[in-house]
Amino acid sequence: MQFKRVSRAVAVCVLALPAMGLGQTGLQLKTAVETRKDSGAVAASTELKRRGSGRWHYTLLFRKTPGQAEVQGLQDKGAAVVQFVPERGLIAAIPDHTSLDNLDVEWAGRLAAAQKISPRLVDAGLLAPIPGDSGTQAILVEFHSDVARADAEAIVSEEGLTIQQNPDLLSWQRIVRGTPAQLSRLADWDEVSYLFPVSRDLADGRPSEACAGALMAVGRVGQIIAKVGEGWDGVGKGAADLSYSFGTLTRRLTAEQTKSEIARAMAEWSKYAKIRFSEGGGAQSQRNINIFFGTGDHGDGYAFDGPGKALAHTFFPAPPNPEPIAGDLHIDEDESWQVGANIDLYSVVLHELGHSLGLAHSDNPAAVMYPYYRRVTGLAAEDIATIRELYAEQDGTSTTTPTTAALELSVTQPASGLLETQSEMVSIGGTTAGGGGTIQVTWSSNRGPSGTASGFRPWTIANVLLQTGENILTITATDGTQARVTQTVRIVRTAVTTTPTPSNAPTIRIAAPATGGVYQTSQPTVTLTGTAGPAGSVSRLVWISSRGAGGSIVGGDTWTVGPVPLEAGLNEIKVTAVSAQGATAEAVLTVQYAPAGPTGVPTDPNDRTAPSLAITSPAMNTLSTVSSTITITGTAADNAGVTEVNWVSGNGRSGTATGTTNWRIADLALNAGINVFMIRAYDAAGNMSWRSLVITRQ
Repeated sequence: MQFKRVSRAVAVCVLALPAMGLGQTGLQLKTAVETRKDSGAVAASTELKRRGSGRWHYTLLFRKTPGQAEVQGLQDKGAAVVQFVPERGLIAAIPDHTSLDNLDVEWAGRLAAAQKISPRLVDAGLLAPIPGDSGTQAILVEFHSDVARADAEAIVSEEGLTIQQNPDLLSWQRIVRGTPAQLSRLADWDEVSYLFPVSRDLADGRPSEACAGALMAVGRVGQIIAKVGEGWDGVGKGAADLSYSFGTLTRRLTAEQTKSEIARAMAEWSKYAKIRFSEGGGAQSQRNINIFFGTGDHGDGYAFDGPGKALAHTFFPAPPNPEPIAGDLHIDEDESWQVGANIDLYSVVLHELGHSLGLAHSDNPAAVMYPYYRRVTGLAAEDIATIRELYAEQDGTSTTTPTTAALELSVTQPASGLLETQSEMVSIGGTTAGGGGTIQVTWSSNRGPSGTASGFRPWTIANVLLQTGENILTITATDGTQARVTQTVRIVRTAVTTTPTPSNAPTIRIAAPATGGVYQTSQPTVTLTGTAGPAGSVSRLVWISSRGAGGSIVGGDTWTVGPVPLEAGLNEIKVTAVSAQGATAEAVLTVQYAPAGPTGVPTDPNDRTAPSLAITSPAMNTLSTVSSTITITGTAADNAGVTEVNWVSGNGRSGTATGTTNWRIADLALNAGINVFMIRAYDAAGNMSWRSLVITRQ
């Protein structure tokens, strides 16, 4: 079908998609709605509406995969490309009465309303009105990326719907609540790209990390897209042999941990489809997935944005992406990468590898490929079914064997294997890497004592009692496969000498928060105070932390240093006094930092479960009132117990709720206009969950 001029007056029968399925037209949409050849003028939900004037969003089908030349050709005509539609399409906002001559366009039209609604919403009947039922529900609405925030919110308001706030949403998506009839009418709007289910985490206001989508040279791929290309094996269901290579790895995990988690994610995809990953390719090799961690502008034109936003991005396979960047996976080094806790490297890489293999985002909140990451242990049923639409089912002939890195044990404190001290007790710290299953770290001394370390990645052994002379500590790590590795630390405790102190030597003493030994805290910083002497003899005071911080101290005979930043585990803080003659004296305090909730209860390193938190009154998280105060109530629960529920407002006010499992914030004052509140629940391990309220006082 040839379409030469875009105009509001064009008949609807031209704007409807062809009778063949969308996959046959070169548009790989999830909503493969067909129109009957004898249907005449097919109504696109009667008439599409638009908020702005002068342009409509058109889907354009080209005779070949569009590139920069086609994008530039549209821009020269005043159009704005907002989305790439695999394999041969673009969606663009095109001014009225624009000619598409000389653009090699095979077909152009506006999607019907029904083609912008997720099949999951349709199959579940979530947008089908039930007679007599006035209940509301929430869905996710994706707007075209060029739609202004004010216009999106005006459309929602005009349909009598409300927006649920969540700061972690992608900028072009909104959580919208209303009746099924109201929600379905959103698809009538030209500015709306797609309607699909919202996850419970997002709807409940829980913190979430979003995937902005895999990358294409000619534009973003929207939620309406099912897949991108035919996979590395080409048309049909075949096998794919891919290599992978590593560039710069994160400094937040050991190289062995990083590679092991990435290999485990690859093996999960290979478990269900005939895809084999083999390490050893080069960054410029064909059919190679190059993986590296970068910050800011890292050379691909898609700069990272610092902590807490875009976690990673991936390039779809070739075709349609060009080699050698096709399939490559880039990860933001500014994020706090962890193993088995947020931000979990395995969970993010598992999702991104789906893009690397050709999958777009799923509409199913339970799927790994849903556009918002969550911590997972493997693929969901829909992920498995979807990857098998591109590749043959795994029969054991093409597999990726997960690489389980060898168990490693390192001692980080003391920094060397030998320590001389006059102290009666010392604390030891370190980390483990690799291994399989549950890891336990134990210790024993040749002078008798023994025990089990706290944690394993990292681990700490606090207050080991020393005897005068040589103390040899043997540290042993054992994993779930009974693999074992040991390290030894030799500590020589010397007797305290009674040599008279030179008359010009200074003295220094730490007075608070403890005079010595190991001070435990759940706060992220610590302030030290103390004295130095003799009076007037100290010319300079300096301090240094084993975690890298340090500086000069304000004061002389009495001094203060802090707040000193702490990292989880042991932090050794040394304060040195220097006399005018250059003689020195030192005082040391070891601080064990275990992050915790606001009550100060120390962390259990094995507790990664955040409390559940619910607001029971008011019933909705967005509301208007004429009252000057509001009372908020709710519930919270945790596997180890809720320690505190508190609140903070957008203008800086804060406070603590009464109660924990059943909590209440009474008579909270409201300012005229918009009031934003965040309710937070903490457990003893410092895990936190939150909910938000937006209350407009009329």
